[in-house]
Amino acid sequence: MKKLIISFSLALLSLQGFSQIEAIIDEQYGQFSETPGAAIAIYKDGEISFSKSYGMANVAHDIPITTKTVFDVGSISKQFTAACIFLLEQQGKLFIEDPIQKLLPEMPVYNGDTVRIRHLINHISGLRDYVEIMAYAGTPFNNQFTEEIGLDIMSRQLAPNFKPEEQFMYNNGGYLLLAIMVRRASGMSIGEFAASEIFEPLGMENTFILENPNRIIKNGATGYTRKRDGTLEELHYKNFAIGGDGQVNTTVEDLFKWDQNFYDPKVGRQQLLDRFHEQGVLTNGDTMVYAGGLFIEEYKGHRVVQHTGAWGGFVSAFYRLPDLQTSLVTLSNYRATGSVARIYAIMDGLLPEAASTQVKSSGTKSYKLQRKSLLKYTGLFEVDGEPHKRFRSFIENDTLKVELWSKQTVSLIPITEGQFQHPQISFMKFDFNQTDQAPTIQQFVGELKTQRVSAYMPLEKLDAYLGHYYSEEVQVGYTLSAKGDQLVVERNGKEIYFLDQISADLFGQNNLGFEFQRVDGKPKSFLLQDRRIRNLKFELVK
Repeated sequence: MKKLIISFSLALLSLQGFSQIEAIIDEQYGQFSETPGAAIAIYKDGEISFSKSYGMANVAHDIPITTKTVFDVGSISKQFTAACIFLLEQQGKLFIEDPIQKLLPEMPVYNGDTVRIRHLINHISGLRDYVEIMAYAGTPFNNQFTEEIGLDIMSRQLAPNFKPEEQFMYNNGGYLLLAIMVRRASGMSIGEFAASEIFEPLGMENTFILENPNRIIKNGATGYTRKRDGTLEELHYKNFAIGGDGQVNTTVEDLFKWDQNFYDPKVGRQQLLDRFHEQGVLTNGDTMVYAGGLFIEEYKGHRVVQHTGAWGGFVSAFYRLPDLQTSLVTLSNYRATGSVARIYAIMDGLLPEAASTQVKSSGTKSYKLQRKSLLKYTGLFEVDGEPHKRFRSFIENDTLKVELWSKQTVSLIPITEGQFQHPQISFMKFDFNQTDQAPTIQQFVGELKTQRVSAYMPLEKLDAYLGHYYSEEVQVGYTLSAKGDQLVVERNGKEIYFLDQISADLFGQNNLGFEFQRVDGKPKSFLLQDRRIRNLKFELVK
């Protein structure tokens, strides 16, 4: 039997607009009616103007999702953590310009640089992320985890990724540190403080931060993923019962109450809203898109304040269009729903220019380019600062395509001279400059600058790189062997990575890079590079 529960109000949406939005949402989420699924809600002008639920909150017991289903919202939680810090500042218990060591004396000072609370909030601290370190150590996220374990991982790092304010790098660890600061400044855990100062005053009766892994969650959804053989399995990291970077559990109905606080701030007053929207600024003067637990961007001429979340089998999104007093929330307990393209398909339908036409694509008009006009955009490129990320562009059937470092091949759509976009993800663009035609890649968060490079012929033998390497900071060893022209990485006897040679002494796979360092002409260590890790050192021990 199809599990589908619908509730909606047409008071603030025209019949035509409602039909259009429902059609778009059905197109994106209708396939999940017989599986774990999602709850979708649209808030407009102070009302929940539309909501619809798909699929099952619990597959084993055949329990459908409703608007009262409680989901783990992952990193959407970060805005609540930021709110706790801002409220403590209003109470005079901390100041966001304080050095973090004022509340966290365990944290080292690197190179005499001052990391401030504000840097953690804006993801510009340069500190390493405990989640990434755990992943490289092979520590299961199902293990019991505490604030103390996270602080120990963060504090034992011997070096940062970069200097504070040098660049933006999303960091779960920074928000874990903020949660510990809340405890030390207030005398309460972040869950207790958020309940007292935010959830209870706003009437968010079904919202809490999970700090007890054995807690019974009334109306709670179970997280799921699909295995390679097609079967479902639960993916619900309840033992990760700490606040800060995640663990807020809530409903689409409760999030409406939080959304309204951005228009009529009953909690925190205007001062809280001002702090929320202060974006990080780098030493070079560039303003980052990240503010107080929120991304602040522009999409098709509209300001967008948003955050997404992904943890275990849960994926979520909370997008606010302030000039339209409209918000979109999607909460899901199934990894398969987690496509940002789904969110933007609905967003397109919410924009005024889409009122008369159902949007099935990005809406960007493309135009034809002849093959000879495309030739100048072909070549081999690498990302600045991340040379293990290489990609090539080429022409096939009079279409410009790119093979990315993920080995995914994408056909690009030309939209103006020198600018192309992803066919399904309208915000992902490739802007080729006029000098050497090396593209800047506009993506979901920030942009990647690139440069042209020459092809590299991989070595026939990789013997020089083989051996056992150990990292004190990760507290784990990797054994490197070779299979053909790939470097095989083993941890505790299990093969975990297969790395291609990118250039001399540099190997990579997707976002991961191993950059070898030589002593007396021989590789003696490598620096691990990833999306949230820089220069994590492993040294050859045998």
